[in-house]
Amino acid sequence: MVIRYDFEYLIHLIYCAIHDLQPEEKPEQISFENVFLLGKEHEVGNIAFLSVEKLENKPDAELYNEWQVFYYHSVQRDARQLAQYSDLCNLLSENKIRWTEAQGTVTKTYYPTHDSRMMSDIDLIVDVSSLGKIESLMVQRGYEVKKIHENELNVYPENETEIEFHTEYFSEFYKGSLLRYSGAINSPFDHAVQSEENEYKYVQSDTYYYLYSLLHTIKHFEYAGCGIRRILDLYFVEKALGDKVDRKVINNALEQYGFAENANKLFKVERYWFEGEKPDSDLIETIIDILQSGNHGNSDIKLRNSLRRDADDGMAKAKLRRVKNFLFPSLEELYEGHPDYKEKGYSLFRCRLYRALSHLNPKQILKMFRFFNRIKKSN
Repeated sequence: MVIRYDFEYLIHLIYCAIHDLQPEEKPEQISFENVFLLGKEHEVGNIAFLSVEKLENKPDAELYNEWQVFYYHSVQRDARQLAQYSDLCNLLSENKIRWTEAQGTVTKTYYPTHDSRMMSDIDLIVDVSSLGKIESLMVQRGYEVKKIHENELNVYPENETEIEFHTEYFSEFYKGSLLRYSGAINSPFDHAVQSEENEYKYVQSDTYYYLYSLLHTIKHFEYAGCGIRRILDLYFVEKALGDKVDRKVINNALEQYGFAENANKLFKVERYWFEGEKPDSDLIETIIDILQSGNHGNSDIKLRNSLRRDADDGMAKAKLRRVKNFLFPSLEELYEGHPDYKEKGYSLFRCRLYRALSHLNPKQILKMFRFFNRIKKSN
């Protein structure tokens, strides 16, 4: 790879870290600060630091120290999350609730070390009939609990990682063209077997965990964007499971539900960045999307992709859906578009209120408060 841009040097540092190679020294036109900030935004700065340590010409002392602290914080965070995860799984098993893992807690095991892969939340899949019991257990522990919809529960332990209890791989929130995710794969316990060491723990089959991981990444890419870390996930999942999966099952799902094109794009980027393959010229837009999205996507990409889906669905139908979604977005949609709302655990009402206020200028807000004040006085 000829390094011309800051992001290319970040990818180079990650590549060298995962392949245990000596990285090239930073080209003169590259900014260490920009590389670090991009690494933090995409939650891969910790892996990149493993290569930075090997450089002869390191960043200046202040930035190097900040990067090092970021790395050690990711190690500490991983240790806390693993302890929290273990405690949580023990609690479920003690209360005879069957569960299976999803996303980060499994994907971590495919990385060279657990702390190499940063994790935003803890995702578990349970039976829908268990949600009420789980909610009671979490409340008893003093945790804040929010029911996203009838099939999903979010838990916010103070000073710990958020926990999400799902009952399917993909919820019914993904309607219209996004409904095909739940069509391609669902009913997680049908694709899992009981663990030998714990009768309440179920382990996903290699084929269906691989398919779920791929579709989960595509979902983010199609909805609001996916970042570098998710492409790195594809590399490690493919490396760990690629030779063990039933390709016929996977290829049939990708073709039948229209995922093959985007799966091909994402794997081309993965092979270019992390396996050293030559890039295709048609990857430019995909790479730009990945870089601009950050780790969790953003509202600009979400809007653009939504407009593209509207064009596919027909304009009249699209306009009606757009008005409805704008006026009455679900909590999950709001959390997808505003990660800070999710981080703070805002309720549906509060999210909709803040979102509405963000679309008003100061004069409109003042006018609105004066209007409500007149109503209050008249009563």
